[in-house]
Amino acid sequence: MNFLDGAIPIGRVVGITIRIHVLFILFVAFRLFDAARTGDVRTELLFIALLFGLVLLHEIGHCLGARAVGGHAEDILMWPLGGLAYAAAPMRPWPQFVTVAAGPAVNLLLCVLSAGLILGVTHGNLWPPLNPLTGKWTVSGPHVPPEWLTYAMVFYHVNLWLLAFNLLPIFPLDGGQLFQALLWPFIGLRRAAVLACQVGLVGAALFAYLALRGEGSMLLFIAIFGGLTCWQRLQAARQGMLYEDPAYTRSSADGRPFWQRLLGSGRRRRPERMPTGQINPNPGGWEARQAERAAEEAELDRILKKVSEHGIHSLSYIERQTLERITRERQAAGDPRKL
Repeated sequence: MNFLDGAIPIGRVVGITIRIHVLFILFVAFRLFDAARTGDVRTELLFIALLFGLVLLHEIGHCLGARAVGGHAEDILMWPLGGLAYAAAPMRPWPQFVTVAAGPAVNLLLCVLSAGLILGVTHGNLWPPLNPLTGKWTVSGPHVPPEWLTYAMVFYHVNLWLLAFNLLPIFPLDGGQLFQALLWPFIGLRRAAVLACQVGLVGAALFAYLALRGEGSMLLFIAIFGGLTCWQRLQAARQGMLYEDPAYTRSSADGRPFWQRLLGSGRRRRPERMPTGQINPNPGGWEARQAERAAEEAELDRILKKVSEHGIHSLSYIERQTLERITRERQAAGDPRKL
């Protein structure tokens, strides 16, 4: 399923296109309509704007994390269940871990900054809670905090809740992907994915149970979406459809400085073939790039064969990203080969 269908672009940030799905617009309209019945539209609108901004920063963190390890990221989709960062990083444990962890790291940093502000303004008399499910703050001393500090307290609490929620070990939440990345070096990608998805299915079942007990309809949507994602990835892992990248990555062939890769600026240089009769000053690097190119060609052949036999809809998200990346790079380089 392509979630970008029905999405409206609203702008670009550091080379990343931000899109809003029409379902998100309908969701916001419904929330505001419901709030109008209680006469609290302003509060609801402020909360939605705050949540939108924090989720967007979280997804930008994923994108910058992917770029930092040699991947690429060009789209973010905002929809009713949160955000989706279309970030593709090398399929190896460390790049995947950095890409996924960069999102929660943004919320953790914002929690630390807002908590520091609150403690500093109140001289340590108002302590933020560490439990995202409670709004109880530890108050000591006779000082009454200023009224504007209420917004900082809400900012802290929403960030804490987003951090805890995203770290739940359920695909496609960050916790499930981090769990897989941590297991990966020890038991391999396939077994790590199977175990992470099995844990995620248990978590999705628990969410469904809580939703049916009246804890909130949103939990039911999360349970269904998370359960389906875990099931699909579990089947892909069992059928051998998850592939690790070769030892050498595109980052080794990217001649841009780190800050340009991070911000998505500058022109990415594609490795060139060694001219006949020319002495190679760095044979190890040249051979590595040739091995990388051969591995890329083999992966492209496999993806195109899969499309030919089973159709474009049979491709996984990573396979689609790989196909789009190779197509984009060949078009930019003026490669005459057609995909």
